[in-house]
Amino acid sequence: MMRFRAALLATALSAGAMSVAPAWAASEPSAAAPAAALEENSALVRATAPPASADRDYAQPMDALLAADLDSVVTSARRERAGGDDSPVWSAVIFLDELAADDLPGARAALQSAPDGINGGVGDMYEPFLLLAEGQPDRAIERIDHGLANLPEPMPGAARALIYEGAGRLQEAAAIYAQLVSTLDTTPLPEGEPQSEEDFMRALAVTRTVQILYRAALVNQRLGATDEAARLYELVEPFAPNSADVLENRARLARGEPPLEPPLDAKRALGRWLFLLSDYLTNTEGVLAILANPEGVDGLASPTSSMFLQFGILLDPAAQDWTLAAANQLLDARAYDGALRVLDRIPDSAVFAAEAQLSRANIFLKQREDAQANAAAEDAERLGGSRWTVLSGAGDVFRATGRDRAAITAHTRALELVSTPEDRAKALSYRAYAHYFAGRPDAAVNDIRQALQIERTDDIRYMAVTVMMEHPDQWRDGISIAREMFAERPDSGARLNSLGYSLIQRPEGLEEGYRLLWRGFSYRSFDYAVIDSLGWAYYLYGHIPEARALIERANELSADDPNPEVLDHLGDIYWRLDMRTEARDAWRQALEARPDARRREALEGKIRRGLRTPAPVQRELPRVNLPEAPSTREET
Repeated sequence: MMRFRAALLATALSAGAMSVAPAWAASEPSAAAPAAALEENSALVRATAPPASADRDYAQPMDALLAADLDSVVTSARRERAGGDDSPVWSAVIFLDELAADDLPGARAALQSAPDGINGGVGDMYEPFLLLAEGQPDRAIERIDHGLANLPEPMPGAARALIYEGAGRLQEAAAIYAQLVSTLDTTPLPEGEPQSEEDFMRALAVTRTVQILYRAALVNQRLGATDEAARLYELVEPFAPNSADVLENRARLARGEPPLEPPLDAKRALGRWLFLLSDYLTNTEGVLAILANPEGVDGLASPTSSMFLQFGILLDPAAQDWTLAAANQLLDARAYDGALRVLDRIPDSAVFAAEAQLSRANIFLKQREDAQANAAAEDAERLGGSRWTVLSGAGDVFRATGRDRAAITAHTRALELVSTPEDRAKALSYRAYAHYFAGRPDAAVNDIRQALQIERTDDIRYMAVTVMMEHPDQWRDGISIAREMFAERPDSGARLNSLGYSLIQRPEGLEEGYRLLWRGFSYRSFDYAVIDSLGWAYYLYGHIPEARALIERANELSADDPNPEVLDHLGDIYWRLDMRTEARDAWRQALEARPDARRREALEGKIRRGLRTPAPVQRELPRVNLPEAPSTREET
């Protein structure tokens, strides 16, 4: 990981030209100019304002981004500039709003008033697209060659291609895309966690790679270059399997029809450029923020990246895949209302309408609105019921809300639609988990064994370990699979935890599992799953205070998404410590966190009757050649 961190730092240094001082997102708002003295924002931006009943008194600009309220972001930019704050970000925001309003003189004035003028960093990033809007694509290309040369490829090349696309000069765009594609690493990413610095950096570049391949395919499809378009879509497929837009455009290509997306104009081209900037910043300041805060980033890891993304989907509303990405970014930041408002921009007639409903369903699950989650999943089935991935997604929502029969039915229908062995294996593994969650262990084992016979991907093997771990007759086979995975990647914390936690489910595996989990804890001290597993091993050895220290820590680390297993463990520990009220509170919280059927039944019994089994007898802990075991919460 240290090599990956160094590589990211080097990448971040090369992003200086596009950095717009991310600290702006946490700045205090100024009252320097009255709102009445400010220009009105564009109609596109005003449309992002939440309902009049919403509280728009944001403490800082990032809060407006979390609400997907670009209207407030632009108003803040105008107010701060009127008050004398010449931060580059305000110039960029005002420029984007002026261009959204088709006010080209206003857009140029915004760039000219940037801290270093129109020939500074802000102008370098945006003037090419303003020149395109002004009808000067050749000057726009010259401006890119002058202003963006210090950015790493494929950024300058992608900007040139977008300019030519926006100008309708598709042959020139196709030539640039062909050159870019020839330099891309289009080898599909290895499965699972990156195994080298090269794999890690390739993973960071995936979004840019896919966007360039996809745009190249669209341009060739418009030009009637059928074979080249087909080849490019084929290259996209491993990076975006079963993507709705790729499936639709490949079908259109076979019929000799143009792509479903409208051609780019100046405004849409700028939107696409903002997506590239957003992704680049996600991979620099965003990833660095995550590395610097291993316990989790509160809010948006990269507010500037989020701002670019939200402006991008405003300027190019046809970019529904990016609209989904913007909503999911807000979902990850627990900004549920903002995420829902972004999803509202995708109509039911859109190619990604079913995916939008599934995203809504997942937001409603987070909010514990099961009825709305189920309704959204049903809408997804209605809109995308001919695609197996949509049916499996709906089935997972039904599983989470306890609609076991509907979940199994959806997954079974999905299996009827798969067309490749690889997809069949995935669909079987999804149904296996639905069976497992519903308390049907034999059916779950049957499905997962079928999946393993077809393909032994990491995801399928992880699912097999989960399904077999607690089955009375399958534990040894589950351990065998977990050992196989750990032998392949002994440095993987996830694989270590999978094997260690599986081992401690049986007395004969407890000692080996304890030793493994201590090894995992020594270098993954912020991974709540490893901490919980080690804590449970302490519990099974009868060392209850040490178990409490660890599992309370695991519960703190998973507080944003409460884990029923961690809470169940915590309740058991509290009971053994005669903290009966706290124990029942933890068990009730575990019930609210959507446990599987077996755990749900056990929790209901514990809440009614308490623990009826004897407490584990305290035994000497195995010696481990690692730092001393923690004895208090503070030491974890």
